[in-house]
Amino acid sequence: MKFIDTNVLVYVADDADAAKQSVSREIVREALTTNGSLISAQVLNEFTSVLFKKLKKTAQEVDGFLEVIERISTVAVKPEWTRMAIGLMGRYNIQFFDSLLLVAAQENGCDEILTEDLNDGQMYGSVKAVNPFKNL
Repeated sequence: MKFIDTNVLVYVADDADAAKQSVSREIVREALTTNGSLISAQVLNEFTSVLFKKLKKTAQEVDGFLEVIERISTVAVKPEWTRMAIGLMGRYNIQFFDSLLLVAAQENGCDEILTEDLNDGQMYGSVKAVNPFKNL
């Protein structure tokens, strides 16, 4: 099972890098057809925020992207994950929200997290960070 980080999804809507957009769209297509991927509510909310703030998308445009992205299996963030994330922060010297995504991935049986934000190939507990854009 793969966990998809926010930055991967943002490229679906970002026209600035056609190669990354193509890769991210393929990841979303695969997630929707195989049901082998998931995101968390945190990812969904971060995605929405970036589309509004950074990409300056309209509410109608954001709604269109959400109509697709919401079909990826989504897990709620549990309160106890916050403390678990704090532990990972210190252990791996990473940002809190990256730690929280790792906890969500681990607690839901994911063996990979697709992300640009963590060290490609590094194991974070039972979850391996994979940068889907490393060969671009």
